[in-house]
Amino acid sequence: MSHPAVASAVEYLAQCGVPSVRLHAARSLSSARRFGLVRALRDEAERDMFARDVRDLFLLPYAEARRTARLRGRASGVLGSSLSSNASVAMNALLARGCHEPNESLRFILGDMLNRVHDDGFCYEPHQEDEARRAASRGAGAFLLVTAAYVRFLIAFGQGRDPRVRRALDWLVSRQDRDGAWRASAPDDLRGDVESYLLTRAVAEAFAELPVQSMRRYAAARRRLASAWANRILPTFGDPDAVLTHLNITSDPQGPGHGGPLEEIPSRVADRLLYFALEDLWLAAKVGAAPDHPHLAPWLEWLRDSQLADGSWRLGDPSLRERLLISDPNGRLRAEALFLTDEWITLRGAQIMQLVTRRPAVVPAS
Repeated sequence: MSHPAVASAVEYLAQCGVPSVRLHAARSLSSARRFGLVRALRDEAERDMFARDVRDLFLLPYAEARRTARLRGRASGVLGSSLSSNASVAMNALLARGCHEPNESLRFILGDMLNRVHDDGFCYEPHQEDEARRAASRGAGAFLLVTAAYVRFLIAFGQGRDPRVRRALDWLVSRQDRDGAWRASAPDDLRGDVESYLLTRAVAEAFAELPVQSMRRYAAARRRLASAWANRILPTFGDPDAVLTHLNITSDPQGPGHGGPLEEIPSRVADRLLYFALEDLWLAAKVGAAPDHPHLAPWLEWLRDSQLADGSWRLGDPSLRERLLISDPNGRLRAEALFLTDEWITLRGAQIMQLVTRRPAVVPAS
């Protein structure tokens, strides 16, 4: 029997006309039958105009440029420097739209990524090949972010059974610090608070994709991660939209501190355009953080109290959507374009409530 808040959200989402939201709801919420057959919903999401545009405008040009070796330097990377064309933008957008079936371009990119899993386990971008040859596993901290992102995409797009993915996961676990977080061995960013947040977040996103059969193997690392992630995020509460223009994180206990939340989004995460606290909250619930954690409990109480009579949660300031679209000509195709819709916010709210009410809390690591 589902939680009343989840059941109410299901009623609202069952009437929504956004294919990707309906598909995610059918896959993750109770009462999946309210949304129709998952196969039909998946086909509908794959045919969605925006999903087609993501493939044609983001994914296909990148795959063709990689295939013909026209990309150089950082632009050649999956996480590359050109936000309008790199593969990570496209893959994030496809996952947000529920499109997990690889087409020809995506199959090429995934195979290319698998070929860049080092024997030691870390992954590297095309422009890092020489550096990867020189790196021993003990000095490969520069590849943490790349490895976490590759693992997440490879699992999400159906490559999780490949032994190279397990090798990369094992390498990530070997790099976990005692407090459960991830940090680069030689930070090149003086704002170390942000760097450790980004690295731990990237690994948390990979762990959120873990299939059930892998949970036991990585249970201890996941428990430590859940505790570390909850400790780092959302120390203050006060924005009713759960959308912020600053990073609401705590100082890294093992890095340079800045005395509280950072007031501006640093340049290294400026590509996210806006900061979605609800996404961090969902990620905490997904990796098993304890619902009564002092950083999470106020946000969960806000979710319980702010659900509207029709079962939805809504963005109080719709102008934030316009900010996204104005600041990026391709903004409508990015994953973030969905995150600022009432349907997506309701989906996330329902998913969070289901995770924290139906799963036993993870005991924080000592």
